[in-house]
Amino acid sequence: MTRVAAVILADGVADAERQARMALAAGADLVELRLDRIRDVGVGDVRRLASAVGPRSILTVRSASQGGSGHLTEARRSELLKEACTRPFPYVDIELERDRPRAAELARLTRRHRATLIVSHHFSRPAGLGQVREALDACAAIGPIAKVVVPVETIDSAVELGDLARTEVERGRRLVVIGMGVAGMLTRASAGSAGQEIQYASAGPPAAPGQLSLATAKRLRGRDSWVLGLVGHPLGHSLSPAIHEAGLEALGLPGTYLPFDVDAAGLESLLAASDRFRIRGFNVTIPYKESIVEALDELDGDAEGIGAVNTVVVGDGWTKGHNTDVFGFRLSLRSLGLRVGERRVLVIGAGGAAKAVVHVLLREGASVAVANRTAARAEALADAFDEPIEILPVERLDRSGPWDLVVNATPLGTKGFAADLPVPEAVIAKAGFVYDLGYNPPDTALLAAAKRLGRPHASGLEMLLHQAAKSFELWTGRSPPVDAMRRAAKEALS
Repeated sequence: MTRVAAVILADGVADAERQARMALAAGADLVELRLDRIRDVGVGDVRRLASAVGPRSILTVRSASQGGSGHLTEARRSELLKEACTRPFPYVDIELERDRPRAAELARLTRRHRATLIVSHHFSRPAGLGQVREALDACAAIGPIAKVVVPVETIDSAVELGDLARTEVERGRRLVVIGMGVAGMLTRASAGSAGQEIQYASAGPPAAPGQLSLATAKRLRGRDSWVLGLVGHPLGHSLSPAIHEAGLEALGLPGTYLPFDVDAAGLESLLAASDRFRIRGFNVTIPYKESIVEALDELDGDAEGIGAVNTVVVGDGWTKGHNTDVFGFRLSLRSLGLRVGERRVLVIGAGGAAKAVVHVLLREGASVAVANRTAARAEALADAFDEPIEILPVERLDRSGPWDLVVNATPLGTKGFAADLPVPEAVIAKAGFVYDLGYNPPDTALLAAAKRLGRPHASGLEMLLHQAAKSFELWTGRSPPVDAMRRAAKEALS
């Protein structure tokens, strides 16, 4: 079974010992003691840590060229490694290039004291699969466990790296293969299912980009784990990872929720690899809510009716698209006390989210008008519905209204997009209620203007929570812990 190691980053020995004890008490199998992060560390400190937590530790002294802090001389680093190999550490991490000349000596010491060498290599930049394989072979030629870490920039590269790790484990090799960065998180999430030796996790702040938390790694450990996620670009504004991680943690389910920031080719690769990486489903956001429809095997009624998907369920080589935005928007209207029957509603935008909004409004009996920067997109949206929808030119919006409800279904004002108003202030001033589907930041430009003009308003946070809860239920078959999910969303926004 893959062992979970919490990475300890401390600048003092006493703090390293304290953090290590806390991580082990919290459920880590091991702790990785990064001696290169400890100021003025000496062999006496190695002995102290060995006595305190040694039998459940990985001892690592990273050089500057391999990501270490750089304050250790090479002579001191060599001294610390030799001392570590004579102490009761189950693992000692050495470096492929820097420690090759003394590897035979260190290997003899570890065998004598029943320790195991991890021979590691960290690439400083993305590398081809052939280079990664060569590094694995070189590490494995020196010690029993080969560890290779490489920056990953695309989902395609993460999939290739994960496939390589799985193949090498099937050959009987003991290894750790990590794709660094957010795009590489899939390699971390699949470490257990691939049979890797160790899953490195963060006990506090991540030691590296994309590192899983200790809580997540524990959930996945030794279980038939699976992956959920969010597909789109960009994703920096999204609260979905925080919301779904909180739901999984509250129910103790063996899954994790990852951000998949992909281009069109990456989305295709992700779908093709979903079975191998145990991807059970994912949410879909800008710009793929409509384009993904053609890639799926089946659609639910709402998704088929409006031609947009925000939730995909994967199972047994089959994909089904759902639109839980419809569910989320309808429930959010109820929670806000908004009755839209026979009311005049202006919707800004013509993408997948706008389609879900219009779908609900028409069902509720509203009179709907749509405005979009690209008129052809607005016309295409209107053509998707049987009910009449008014198309308004953007340049004439300031002369329109009054409106009982104005809904912004564009990303304008959301983190990572232009902080612009989607409608002129004249429209806001005459609106009965202003609803921005954006939620991050909590006060978008539109909501700030509505507040300044004294108009009732709300963000899309409640819609996000309701649609997330429905997605969670579709993936897991369990009632979603909405209170825990709401708390996580609010904490992420604070």
